[in-house]
Amino acid sequence: MLTKREKDVLKLLILGKKNREIAELLCITTHTVKAHIDHIYEKCNVHSRVELAVKAVRENIE
Repeated sequence: MLTKREKDVLKLLILGKKNREIAELLCITTHTVKAHIDHIYEKCNVHSRVELAVKAVRENIE
């Protein structure tokens, strides 16, 4: 379902990291982080970080 990089971004989102922190940790741009987040939202059918975190925990999305 999710690519390896999307899973990496998701894990950091669940930890409460901001886009800039995710970008620094993964050595990518904030624009790329945003693109990954948009793809994750679409694939998981959610519209916010909170929705995503709840769904990821409930459904064990990785």
